[in-house]
Amino acid sequence: MAQIRYKKIFKDIWDADKELFQKFFLLNNEYEDVKKRASVEDEFQNIGKQVKKLLQEGEQELCRQMEKSQHRVFSSNLADKYWDEIRQYFKYMDMVGVKTKRV
Repeated sequence: MAQIRYKKIFKDIWDADKELFQKFFLLNNEYEDVKKRASVEDEFQNIGKQVKKLLQEGEQELCRQMEKSQHRVFSSNLADKYWDEIRQYFKYMDMVGVKTKRV
């Protein structure tokens, strides 16, 4: 069975730099624990920026041809599906790049 394109792109990006993604996956799980969050914040942000950059490149690859065609209206929906797929693995992906105030 053919794999959905946005899932394939995500899998290909993951496989290309498996160690980085696995490390971020573990950090993402630790980030969920509010007590550990402060201790992993800096590493989460540093690794997260690298991961996010790779994933944004994947999004550009996914939507590039669509933007030029008559299907450009569907491009944002496809990008949303792509990021929803990513959030299944990285619940706190949207926190990458967000500066938090520590009390």
